[in-house]
Amino acid sequence: MATVEQPVTTPESTKHLKNAEQYVDSLRDDRQVVYKGELIKDVTTHVATAGGIRNIAAIYDQQFDPEVQNLLTYVREDGERVTASYLIPRTKADLAFRREGIKHVARQTFGTHGRGIDMISTLPLGMLAELPSFRRECPDYADNIARYITYAEENNLHLGETIVDPQGFRSRASGTDPEALPPERATARIVKEDATGIWISGVKGVGTAVPQSNEMIIGSFHPPLDEESFWVMVPIGSPGLKMFCREIVHRPEATAYDHPLTSRGEEVESIVAFDNLFVPNERVIAKSKRSLHGVNFYNVWARLEHWYTFVRITAKAEMYAGLAQLIVDTLELDGVPVVRQRVADVIEYCNILQGMCLAAEDLAQLSEGGVMVPEVNIITAGRSYALDNLPRILHILQDLCGQGMILRWTEDDLKVPAAFGKDLAWFLDTRSMSARDKNLVMNLVWDVASSEHATRSKIFEESNALNVPFLKERLYGEYDRSRFLQECRHFIGLGPAPNREHEAHIQAPSLSTVGHSTGDDSFRAAEKA
Repeated sequence: MATVEQPVTTPESTKHLKNAEQYVDSLRDDRQVVYKGELIKDVTTHVATAGGIRNIAAIYDQQFDPEVQNLLTYVREDGERVTASYLIPRTKADLAFRREGIKHVARQTFGTHGRGIDMISTLPLGMLAELPSFRRECPDYADNIARYITYAEENNLHLGETIVDPQGFRSRASGTDPEALPPERATARIVKEDATGIWISGVKGVGTAVPQSNEMIIGSFHPPLDEESFWVMVPIGSPGLKMFCREIVHRPEATAYDHPLTSRGEEVESIVAFDNLFVPNERVIAKSKRSLHGVNFYNVWARLEHWYTFVRITAKAEMYAGLAQLIVDTLELDGVPVVRQRVADVIEYCNILQGMCLAAEDLAQLSEGGVMVPEVNIITAGRSYALDNLPRILHILQDLCGQGMILRWTEDDLKVPAAFGKDLAWFLDTRSMSARDKNLVMNLVWDVASSEHATRSKIFEESNALNVPFLKERLYGEYDRSRFLQECRHFIGLGPAPNREHEAHIQAPSLSTVGHSTGDDSFRAAEKA
């Protein structure tokens, strides 16, 4: 079982695992990636994408490290060791096993990579959890889900995703009335199909880490037209697929001392364009079936994906708690009561998320398809709480540093004579830490809490898989508080409540934007909700 301590295996039993070099080589294909108007010749060496690829490659190598191998991989019943990214959780112990692996991956980038090597893999697992629904709605393609999971597992794939429409008039529907659509639609759609498969043209938005992935899921939400309704999996190097990367926010020219986090690279978002992209039938999950594309239906599939996100945010909170204490130790502030209280705020944030993460697993239930799925309302409430309080936590980290956040230096600066024949470093030493190490801590806090990279990470968290107002709408719509309501009514003698919608476990309001929110579209959806 995946949850049992397993021995390190011989090289022959790891044939389904890639090392760093093999992963990097797998990205040298015919992929079309554009950065600042120019086609990238090799994503593994280009300044925009190479750093993030190195981060991912290091995790591939760790699959062979005896210290962490049993976090990132497991041994199947046939004796083959494979990536844990595609492990189908059947028990609560499986969820606990995956939680620790997810946290390990998150810690490699201080939790700032929202689309880690093992994140999007949870979406096909969520689809498998609802396999009976797919068999009812799209029987011709339902078996492709399990086949793809096995294929992705045995090829150790890094999977990306692009499933929302980009901002823009030609991507936006006015409600769901086809008569109200813009005359020319930009949204990706099926433009041709025959007995072998379908052809797709158009665009999709926010393909996070797609240029650095092996394959990608393409899907749609509330498509107003049948031809815009599909879920497929395709290789990144497929003919007719092109990615347009945003401007990078990391510092590839910096040293690891000056920028301990942002010098390491980043995951890169992109707009993904399709020009007669062919998708064979065996890679289609659903098509022309709008009943499978409602937001509420997606939220059922994506429960493991949302759980992954919450686990990663919890791992990030744990890093914040450690960083807060590191600042206190560095600046010798442990004796200041207000400082201890500020650090306690960070600890409290961390503890609450840890507890909710464990509770979601403890209350997990088997889905109709026999997959163990964490409790959705706790995940939703936890994510809402985490995002609501994230700006406050980042501010606490900044505030604890005081002037140290403003007065940061390079190593060379510290060696320059300042006064009394002493180098600058002599004036900045503390009793417990050298000026060099103190400055290194400040550089890390800057990268984590104040840099352009930190801003991008914060915006990503706030827009990824529903923002706070939408999460609260979901919680209002889905959390069953009928028993509590009846107890309150009974306490004052009102008797049983009438059968009203808010007293039962009901569906969340139908929102037009999920995955990454799209700004003005989100506010329109919120107004309707």
